[in-house]
Amino acid sequence: MKEIKNHNWELKTETDYILEPPRGALPVHIITGFLGSGKTTAIIDLLNQKKSDDQWAVIINEFGKASIDTQTVEKATENQNIFDISGGCICCSAKAFFQLDLEEIVNLQKFSRIIIEPSGLGGIDMVTEIVAKIPQLALLPVICMVDITLLNNERLQMNFLYKNQISKADYIAFSKCDTLIDSEIVALLSKFESKFPNKTIVDKSQLLKLICLENQPEKIRSQLHLLHSQNKESQDNNFRKKTLTFEPETIFDSEKLSTVLKSYPQLLRAKGYIRTENGCQLMNYTLSGCSFENHISENQNEILLITEQVENDFFQQIETEIKLAILTN
Repeated sequence: MKEIKNHNWELKTETDYILEPPRGALPVHIITGFLGSGKTTAIIDLLNQKKSDDQWAVIINEFGKASIDTQTVEKATENQNIFDISGGCICCSAKAFFQLDLEEIVNLQKFSRIIIEPSGLGGIDMVTEIVAKIPQLALLPVICMVDITLLNNERLQMNFLYKNQISKADYIAFSKCDTLIDSEIVALLSKFESKFPNKTIVDKSQLLKLICLENQPEKIRSQLHLLHSQNKESQDNNFRKKTLTFEPETIFDSEKLSTVLKSYPQLLRAKGYIRTENGCQLMNYTLSGCSFENHISENQNEILLITEQVENDFFQQIETEIKLAILTN
């Protein structure tokens, strides 16, 4: 890949892309990435930037049963065309629901584009194969979101699924660059390129141009060899999940809860709409930290936990500690 000297990236390629979606075909964009990489935030930005009369269908897949990301997108945008698939990955256990949603979107004949957010624990190969089976759809290059602040996290860098998502994607878009200074970004980019050479990196702010083919001299082609990969993923069995549900009047100490979550290295992701001392909030824990954002009050108070394979008593142990972060009950 061409050298990148700062984080104001441009779309960079070594070859000319040659294919547009076939005339009349519905373009499909997969925005993949590991847990907490910024997929949902990127989709929210895209929906808020697109033309108001442009109808996009969005398929959001969550490994847990709670539709937290779907609710987040609905609250942050005016887009009501969201198809939610929860409780399994669309690359394996939930693929039948995924195909049905795609067929329904095609039959409705009112959308100009489909955006797919697979679960952070999902693979790409089977997703692209399902899209390819529907002749009215045209798969465009896969975009993978990567949290740039975690490029020094050795545990994550050794994760097969994380590496596979990056390797199979056509474009890489980094999140959380605004938390770093230029010299840190340059150093991390160099490290990334040494592990994943010849990947095309785009600025997250350019995703709308990339998706809508606006002001681009090159035309986009999808890497069709992805559809014939012999290394198909089925990831549900490699991870465990549990949803903790609390009474609506339960209030958490946000600082104590954050400390508890950070103390468990086996924990890959935690999220949920909960009540804290600051009111109703969306709690979002990733390997890079824990954040709390205010949201409109609803009768929800639950936390989804996602881990790698752990001992049988792990969830009982962490639930006990999470309850110690409760202020009132």
